[in-house]
Amino acid sequence: MAETLRQIDIGFQANLYESQNPTRYWLHNARREWVLSKLESLKPNGGRYLEVGIGCGVYTEWMAGHGFVTGLDINEEFVLAANLLCNVDARVGDITLATKNDSEFDLALCSEVIEHVVNSQAALNNMFRALKSNGHLILTTPNRYSTMELFARLLSFKPVATLARLVYGEPVDDLGHVNRLTRAALRKQIETAGFEVVERYDVALYLPVVAEFGGSVGARVCRWGADVLRRSDFLSHLLWTQCWVLKKPECADV
Repeated sequence: MAETLRQIDIGFQANLYESQNPTRYWLHNARREWVLSKLESLKPNGGRYLEVGIGCGVYTEWMAGHGFVTGLDINEEFVLAANLLCNVDARVGDITLATKNDSEFDLALCSEVIEHVVNSQAALNNMFRALKSNGHLILTTPNRYSTMELFARLLSFKPVATLARLVYGEPVDDLGHVNRLTRAALRKQIETAGFEVVERYDVALYLPVVAEFGGSVGARVCRWGADVLRRSDFLSHLLWTQCWVLKKPECADV
């Protein structure tokens, strides 16, 4: 039964943050820790949050404890689960088609979503319009040429995915990424939407074989490698996730 879980399942999403494989656990939680640190530092006092892509709700509950959350996801299962929380109004919807909520939100979060969206420019435009002046967007998405993304493409082949499940002993699925962006391509879309870049940071390095069979030592090697590669603007493209803090300028023309 576990092998039938896919990216669209809450159980699969939650498992990523509880993996028994030390490197897989770290890869996902390194990103989560960065996002939570930015949510904490940017939290508006009793403000309004927009969450684009609810997933298993790994951030929804935190935001609901600090303000009111409007969640948007194309997956009805994720929406139904989020609506069980207080201070959450989750809706089924596509951010590339959104036309409401102009200048309504203090802080928006879009983590691991735009790689699943063909028209990420439209998504960024709509998130920009949804924010108040001086509002912030926390955005994460994979680096196109990261080692993880390069090897993950092999999961589209069923034999490879089956082997990966056997190695990890837990659900593994094709990532379903249809819009892998380079840092330069994403920056261009960010600027076209009207955002100012406040911060950019890259996290998490996947090393094949080391990740699968290295155990806790392998995870430490990956962390060390990430710290080394991050020092180089060129080599940091190999790190899995590019993380951005963006700002809608005051009195921006929307």
